[in-house]
Amino acid sequence: MLQFASSDSSVESEIAKAESMSRSNHLHDEIRWRAVFILQAGARQSAVVRRLNVHRSVIHRLWNHYQRDQNASRKRGSGRRRITTTADDRYLLQ
Repeated sequence: MLQFASSDSSVESEIAKAESMSRSNHLHDEIRWRAVFILQAGARQSAVVRRLNVHRSVIHRLWNHYQRDQNASRKRGSGRRRITTTADDRYLLQ
């Protein structure tokens, strides 16, 4: 098992942030890149799962996405736009 130096208080705060984010819908980009760097350093996915306290499928999908696209950031969401156009505004006024 690979051990990482954690003398920094920022590492503990990142872990706490990751723990709170595990109850949210997604991981912040900072935590996603942290997971990628840990995996690149040779750690196993199971070690990253335990360290960040997320489900194994999250790390698995993140690692596959990174290997495919060389990018760990989230994709822009698809779906209906939340803004209205000028034509929509005219229609809504009628």
